[in-house]
Amino acid sequence: MQPQLPTYDPKAYEPYANAPQGMPPQAIQHAAPAGYGMPAQQPAMQMVSQQPPEAPQQPKVRIGLDHFNFLAVLGKGNFGKVMLAETKSTKRLYAIKVLKKEFIIENDEVESTKSEKRVFMIANKERHPFLLNLHACFQTETRVYFVMEYISGGDLMLHIQRGQFGLKRAQFYAAEVLLALKYFHENGVIYRDLKLDNIMLTLDGHIKVADYGLCKENMWYGATTSTFCGTPEFMAPEILLDKRYGRAVDWWAFGVLIYQMLLQQSPFRGEDEDEIYDAILADEPLYPIHMPRDSVSILQKLLTREPELRLGSGPTDAQEVMSHAFFRNINWDDIYHKRVPPPFLPQISSPTDTSNFDQEFTSVTPVLTPVQSGKRSIDFPVSLSSPLTQYPVLSQAMQEEFRGFSYTADFA
Repeated sequence: MQPQLPTYDPKAYEPYANAPQGMPPQAIQHAAPAGYGMPAQQPAMQMVSQQPPEAPQQPKVRIGLDHFNFLAVLGKGNFGKVMLAETKSTKRLYAIKVLKKEFIIENDEVESTKSEKRVFMIANKERHPFLLNLHACFQTETRVYFVMEYISGGDLMLHIQRGQFGLKRAQFYAAEVLLALKYFHENGVIYRDLKLDNIMLTLDGHIKVADYGLCKENMWYGATTSTFCGTPEFMAPEILLDKRYGRAVDWWAFGVLIYQMLLQQSPFRGEDEDEIYDAILADEPLYPIHMPRDSVSILQKLLTREPELRLGSGPTDAQEVMSHAFFRNINWDDIYHKRVPPPFLPQISSPTDTSNFDQEFTSVTPVLTPVQSGKRSIDFPVSLSSPLTQYPVLSQAMQEEFRGFSYTADFA
């Protein structure tokens, strides 16, 4: 039985939700400053007896670039960067995803960016233990920023490259990932980007599913969509065949993930994307003769090409997968509450040690490249005549696309 968890407070999601001076919007791995980002205290109801005087309210400020020092680049792509940052006042660490507005608009990704924020808010709603939490969003004239908890243990791709996982370790990670997918599906979200690279490892040895950019909302049982997206090795056959598909695509990817964790290789291989797609549609995965029967069974049931026959495709969704013999020794309540000792603990030499991230990125100087205009945080309406925006990249109408993006979590 899951614990009673904090309820969703829509007031917490208003643009530029404010917070006490000097304390920015996010905490590393659940460690948020007490009271930061909470809605203003409401006056107590008048009672017959005299109430003690209210504590004075703290001054409020917008969250913005001025709160942070950028320390390192954790990842980089066409979309922008993920940066390690610390707050100037408290030195708390955050991972900040920085996206250029111009790129978002040119690639018709405005709705996708807004959707990513909404999915973060779904993850935030119950502070799910195995989903990456968002502590704030803010924007400048040229960029939007997702301020996320910083997970310093690296991703599972890094760790499997350092050594093959044993059965118990693979089962442990698979169980935690399964509960993350279960929560998403229960909230009408399909993930569509499950892969080792998107599963982060905390210093206490538990996983966090990250990167919600390909998530699709309103995907309840029976709902379908048709967007061609994903990582080639993990894409289900129905996606490749341009068929409409539902949440069963996540269970196919879950099968690929377990296969990779157990065998340190992909079940469907090729020299390029086309060869990988052909293998997904035609080849049968190979299973070593020594592989336990339950492991072979769950992989065969998850890697079933007909989505309606795939394990997890029924109305009970994750419960089908949880009931498989592969997880026979798993106590799901203990997994959810992190009572099972992790099989591995990542190591770092200091809080700012980025050795669990790709040196290709961490060796880059952590700066935001200029995009012609100022870097001040903005509110609406945007004044294009301001001296700080003498050379605006985006028109007023384009800026309006990002109205309401700014946000501070109620627990931050």
